[in-house]
Amino acid sequence: MLFLCLCTIVVVLQCYLAAAAAGLASRRRKLAVVVMACMLCCSPLPALSSPATGGAAVVGFSSSSRRKAAHVHPAVAVKDHDLSSSSPAACGDEGGGAVVIEEEAHPSMMMSVAAPAMKKKAVAARWRPPRLVVPAVAGADEAMAAAAAVKAAKEKEEEEAMEVEGEGFWVASRRGLRHAMEDGYGVITHKIEGHSQMAFYGVYDGHGGRAAVDFVAGRLGNNVVAAAEKQRLPEKASSPAAADHVAAAIRAAYLATDSEFLSQGTRGGACAATALVIDGDLYVANLGDCRAVISRHGAAAALTSDHTPARDDERSRIESSGGYVSCGSNGVWRVQDCLAVTRSFGDGGLKRWVVAEPEVSRTPLAGAGCEFLVIASDGLWNKVSNQEAVDAVAAAAAAGHYSVDSCRRLVDMARRRGSRDDVTVMVVDLKRFLNC
Repeated sequence: MLFLCLCTIVVVLQCYLAAAAAGLASRRRKLAVVVMACMLCCSPLPALSSPATGGAAVVGFSSSSRRKAAHVHPAVAVKDHDLSSSSPAACGDEGGGAVVIEEEAHPSMMMSVAAPAMKKKAVAARWRPPRLVVPAVAGADEAMAAAAAVKAAKEKEEEEAMEVEGEGFWVASRRGLRHAMEDGYGVITHKIEGHSQMAFYGVYDGHGGRAAVDFVAGRLGNNVVAAAEKQRLPEKASSPAAADHVAAAIRAAYLATDSEFLSQGTRGGACAATALVIDGDLYVANLGDCRAVISRHGAAAALTSDHTPARDDERSRIESSGGYVSCGSNGVWRVQDCLAVTRSFGDGGLKRWVVAEPEVSRTPLAGAGCEFLVIASDGLWNKVSNQEAVDAVAAAAAAGHYSVDSCRRLVDMARRRGSRDDVTVMVVDLKRFLNC
């Protein structure tokens, strides 16, 4: 019985391959029925005898249009025709429903013809040619594209990291991870109307684009120096009255710069921290959260106070003007749910509450033990304390002189601690003005 089943399966497979090669759909359908019967042949069901086959088991199928099996038996009868038959083979039900399969040619001959075609068809279905990558031919266009890419990379690198080594000052800056670079700085160190001891330094932090920070960096220093020179009293340069006049001139220069920017109708704003050295005095002014810290015998002292809604006096000033402040889920206080500083250049839509009048402090340099000044944007101060900044600069100046390396150390420290904002750091050597 097992040998008969194996022989039957081999014959059926040969017939199926031949029918597939010849494209005879009707035969393939009937051959599928035979395959099912062969599978049932090996099942453990008991053999059923049939008078038509002399006791041999037969699988019976009905020929109804619904093609449902009427009888299921574990055997199949296959009838082979002679090779000399030239008439088309007919497949149908014979012997009381037994399935009989007639073939046109000997199975071995059909297998030898159909096998290569079937193998070729199966390989074609599995295999697809790989996608061809044609290398570009080097030419003028490729050379120009390469040069443009190098130029763009260089510009991006210069924007992301900048270092400046000047006369008595050093600057290091690096772009943040959230937006385009919006920090800036300004320095005036040359002789001003014969007074070599006058100098101006400033660090600016823009928001809402670069328009405000670019304008302030180009105008504020000149406005402050010009206004301070007009108010300076040479005969009483160190008197309290002269100091008050200089402080008032600085405030007027800040307000004038803000008015000039607002008159352009440009959006955005900028914070600032500036230092003016004149006649042995250091005048520091600020708007927003840029900060200036002085080192006296290695001890850090902040010369500015950040203008944020978290300050009680600033919050009271805004609320008394009809505005409001709020604290978000991240713990940041904002004016009108918008701006995180209470004083700045620009920000015309909030100018009723966000003013441009700076706070100004005066520090005599003589006998104060002053060493250097650190001016930086909030990208540094949000991650580095005042004393840490002073210690880092002092460590970099252990060789007896300052360098841009001290600014770079502070920028790297802020970035390592997770600062995602723009970071700009300026160090000013104060000993060059007076031997304190």
